[in-house]
Amino acid sequence: MDQRTWRGALLAGLAALALPAASAAAPASAKASSALGAAPDMLGTRAVPIRADRFSDSLKRAREDASASPVLQRMVAPARSLPPLQKMAFIQAAVTRSIHWISDATEWGQHDYWASASQTLAHGAGDAKNRAIVKLHALRALGFKNSDLFLTLARDRVGGPLTVLTVRNGGRYYVMDDTGGRPFAVEERRLEFQPVMSFGMYGAWVHVPGITIASSRPAPATLTAAAAAANSAAATRK
Repeated sequence: MDQRTWRGALLAGLAALALPAASAAAPASAKASSALGAAPDMLGTRAVPIRADRFSDSLKRAREDASASPVLQRMVAPARSLPPLQKMAFIQAAVTRSIHWISDATEWGQHDYWASASQTLAHGAGDAKNRAIVKLHALRALGFKNSDLFLTLARDRVGGPLTVLTVRNGGRYYVMDDTGGRPFAVEERRLEFQPVMSFGMYGAWVHVPGITIASSRPAPATLTAAAAAANSAAATRK
């Protein structure tokens, strides 16, 4: 994800966060609420549920079930008997090896296209975001709960904007980034990794740092500071 897309995502999240509670998207049923699971609070942030209307088409593809894909089933088969952390490491390596990196503009003719996992597997190519989507569905096929898997838009203080798969396991959050390295616990890189927005199979959240949410409308100063940080980060990437 480049700086323009990342900046737009953050500002969209802040705008959604500022909406009154009456206009926020509520779970359609008790079953949906249960499936949503706990919010992905991490690294001192509060993950606040938001409407993600701007991402509706993209999320529809990202959430499309890929369990029937023969390519996916072949990919995950050797990992079925492994413990969770080893499953994550296996999928990290398998996706890096089998899905070569290519930009959305080259592969899809669009600036920012969220492909379904089945589409990316069929093409054998994708950018960081689309490879993260494949990892999400691979872990689902290996028994991970929907409520523990998140596509996280983040900022790396060294590398800039990035999209990763974040996995909740044993009360900790692990990042599967696009480097092909081992998954790491978020606290290992708390000075580098800053979550901005997260998307799950049934919800979306914006990560608000260091505040307590007392109502549906956060303090204006918090929004102003976050927006200023987004503008500053984007400017450094130009």
